[in-house]
Amino acid sequence: MERTPEQLGTLPRQRGFSLIEVMTASMVLSIFIVGIGACWIVADKSVNNAVVREKAMFVANAEMHRITALYVGTSFGQSGPDVTTGYSTPSGAPSTRLVYPTSLSSWVSGGSNNYITTAAASFLSGAEERVWVDSQILSALNRSYVWIDRSRNVMGRLSWTLTNVTPSGCLVGGDGCWCVSFSGSGPARCQKMDLFLEYPFQLASGSAVADSSMQTISMSTIIGRTR
Repeated sequence: MERTPEQLGTLPRQRGFSLIEVMTASMVLSIFIVGIGACWIVADKSVNNAVVREKAMFVANAEMHRITALYVGTSFGQSGPDVTTGYSTPSGAPSTRLVYPTSLSSWVSGGSNNYITTAAASFLSGAEERVWVDSQILSALNRSYVWIDRSRNVMGRLSWTLTNVTPSGCLVGGDGCWCVSFSGSGPARCQKMDLFLEYPFQLASGSAVADSSMQTISMSTIIGRTR
């Protein structure tokens, strides 16, 4: 027999979420998710920048040792590096600087030890420690590039300057560093080398393309030929 409403009694009232409540909750959740995503992107970029900078510092230090070895052990300082001009970064740095020549065959033993290449394709596919000299019509416009992180296509532009060191301790016969001329004989002064590694650059279609957020690592040391 069918029961009447009186027999069933009063049922408890059921209440759900209204459409406005659902939309409001969805909006709040979306804002929360977007905020977390933005924070993650910023954090990831900061970590990436820190990793690239650390690698750039290692590369700059390695190049400092490599260039110093050329000056100390060979006559590279006499006529080896190319004099280049037109640098605008970093602010206050000399606009005229030295770079690697297009070949080191006169200062290294054997062609296999010549780590300089003027071909972008060889730089891209060869040993990661290679130096790419972007050769222009005028040698004064040449630029030297080294890999900072080849897997990410991140390069650095390398250059350096030399200034004579005048304190008596660094003159021939002094108690400090002792140098001969870069030709291998006769007196000479030691020199201060300031190295600049500007990054990041990207290799695109055989050309070096500068990133908008250019940074520079600079290092200094004293060099001179010892034999």
